[in-house]
Amino acid sequence: MMPADRLPRTYDQARTLFRDTAQAKGLTVTPIGITARGPNGEALTVDVAAIGGGRSVGAEPPRRALVVLSGVHGVEGFVGSALQSDFLARVDGSGLPDDMGVLLIHAVNPWGMAWGRRQNESNVDLNRNWQRDHNEPHHNDAYDELHEVACPDTPELPSVDEILIAAAGLVAERGLPWVRDAITTGQYRHRDGLHFGGDRTEESAAIVERVTADHLARTERLLVIDLHTGHGKWGELTCLSDEPPGSAQDTFLRERLGADHVEATTGNPDATTGVKSGQIANGIRAAACATGADAYSTSLEVGTVNDDEQIVATILEQWVHRRGDRRRPEHAAICQRYRECFTPDDPQWEDAAMAAGRRHLDAAVTAVAEWA
Repeated sequence: MMPADRLPRTYDQARTLFRDTAQAKGLTVTPIGITARGPNGEALTVDVAAIGGGRSVGAEPPRRALVVLSGVHGVEGFVGSALQSDFLARVDGSGLPDDMGVLLIHAVNPWGMAWGRRQNESNVDLNRNWQRDHNEPHHNDAYDELHEVACPDTPELPSVDEILIAAAGLVAERGLPWVRDAITTGQYRHRDGLHFGGDRTEESAAIVERVTADHLARTERLLVIDLHTGHGKWGELTCLSDEPPGSAQDTFLRERLGADHVEATTGNPDATTGVKSGQIANGIRAAACATGADAYSTSLEVGTVNDDEQIVATILEQWVHRRGDRRRPEHAAICQRYRECFTPDDPQWEDAAMAAGRRHLDAAVTAVAEWA
C-alpha cells in the first residue's frame, strides 16, 4: 500500500491513482496502449484525461488550452503523476471558462516509469525524439568524443572514482559547458548511448502528437507544461524556456505563471543547461503556432541532487542496462540509487515538490483562463 501522504512509488500505483481520481470526478480516462511490456509482462498505457472544454478526447476542441505532461522521462515521472492526480482532485471543470480545456497526458513514457529508466524501451530519450520521422537533427559531434566515458565498455561495473577521474579530465580539457552540452543536448549516432534521440518517431511520442493534434485542432491560446525532476536546487522549481530573455514566452512565464525562477536556455550566458533538439513540449507548441495560435511551453523542473551525483548515477545505471543484470543485488542497488536521484525518497522533498507544483499549475490555469 502507498501511504496517503506520499508519492506513488511504482508505475502501477501512479496509473491507478490517476485513473481513480479522474473517475471519481466523473471524467473519462482514455488509455492508449504501447507495444512494450512492464517488468512482469504487464500492459503499459499512456492515459489521457481532459477537464473543461473538449473534456473527452475527440470532443469539440477548446479555444484556450493548458496541456500538462508527466513521465516523458520515465524515472522522473512520479512527482509529475502525483501533481496531475492532485490537480484532478482539486480542479472543477465547471469553474473554467466555457472555451477553455485542460488536457492531462499521464506517463508519456510508461515503460520508463515501470522499469525506472529515463529512456524508453528502445533506449530513446523521448524528449529528443519529437517528429523524428520528419526531422533530420543536427548531429552532436561533441558527444562522439565522450561516448566511451559516458558508456564505458568495461566487463565489470566501473568505479565511481574511475568515472569522476575521466569526467574531470574532460572538464579540464574542454570546460564544463562543453561537457554539459555534449551530454544533454541529445545525440543521434550511438543507439546505446546517453540521450539518444532515435532514428524514427517512437510509439509514445507519436501517441502524444496524435492526441494533441486532435484535442487542440482549434486552439488559439496554448500553454504546454512538461513536468520533470533533476534540474536545479533541491526542492525548488525552475521553468526552463527555449526562448531568450525578454521574449514573449519569457515574459509570460515570469509575469503570468508566477514562476519562482525562469531560466532561458538560449541567448542567456548564465544558462545552466543547453538547448535540446526534439523536445515534446516545444513540438506541441510549434505545431500550434503553425496553425496561427499563440502558444508557449516550458519544462517545470523540481531540483534534486547535484549534477555530479546525477552524472555518476546515470553512467552506472546505463552500464547496468547495457551489460549488467538488475536481478543482482549490487546492480539493483545501482538502479535504486539512480531512481532516487530523480525521485528522492524524502518526505520533505516530496512536500516541497508538491507545494511548488501546485502553486505553478494553479497559476497556469489562471493565466490561460485570463488570456484574452
